[in-house]
Amino acid sequence: MEVEKVFNNNVVLAKDQDQEVVLIGKGIGFGKKPGNPVTVTAQVDVYRPAAANWVKNFQEAVTAIPPEYFEVASQIIKTAAAQLQTTFNSYLLIALADHIQFAIYRHHHGMDIKNELLWEIKRIYPREYAVGEEALRLVNDQFDVTLLPDEAGFMAMKFVENSMQGSTDRTTREMTKLINGMLDVIQYQLKMTLDSDSLSFQRLLVHLRFFAQRTVMRLADPNASTEDDFLFDHLAQKYPTAFACAQKVVTFVTKSTGHPVAQGEQVYLTVHIQRLLAESQQP
Repeated sequence: MEVEKVFNNNVVLAKDQDQEVVLIGKGIGFGKKPGNPVTVTAQVDVYRPAAANWVKNFQEAVTAIPPEYFEVASQIIKTAAAQLQTTFNSYLLIALADHIQFAIYRHHHGMDIKNELLWEIKRIYPREYAVGEEALRLVNDQFDVTLLPDEAGFMAMKFVENSMQGSTDRTTREMTKLINGMLDVIQYQLKMTLDSDSLSFQRLLVHLRFFAQRTVMRLADPNASTEDDFLFDHLAQKYPTAFACAQKVVTFVTKSTGHPVAQGEQVYLTVHIQRLLAESQQP
């Protein structure tokens, strides 16, 4: 691997055989010039673009955003990937560095922005939000600022957006509002306060997140053939409260998205709601 361009001591563009890659690590570019060999250690983060124009986008971004923002963004991504046990697309590096730089600019100019979805983000994406809080502490320490807690929510949404293939900021917001609405319907219909720490709630939340993704991104065929007729009727009779609640959720989703809900989705939704009910009734 050899250096193509040095952005600063810690950020370089390199060539690995026929592929351009971005290397971020302490001292990786110190004393280096184009053509020099470079050794990648465990402490160096390597960004291998999946899209052909990613390197061009990165080079354009790094001319407008100081490299230290990319260093911090890279640290945050490594932490988030480990704690959330996921991988992110390479655009998160650019998106996160850009967001942090602009957030600090806004803060210095008295233009802090409130996160209108902060409560929903805490509720629906608690793990991502916890990592967002850790990321916010790092940003505040690194750049000697005190950004609003709302920024933890914004960064959490970056993790969500960039770990879902094909999702966008708009679809993520739609999904967040849809999930929050479904939880409100369930809580109202069951006349109970949902325990966010319970195992049944966590299972329900995971299901709702994928359900919302499939619905908003039109990943499922609502008219697909199903063999769940017997199970559907069985659940309606055996768990009438959970089934009735699921139907209210289906009505809400259909009205909100204009997209019908497949019978299979309704079956799984009923099962998760019944688990929630059963756990709440345990002594």
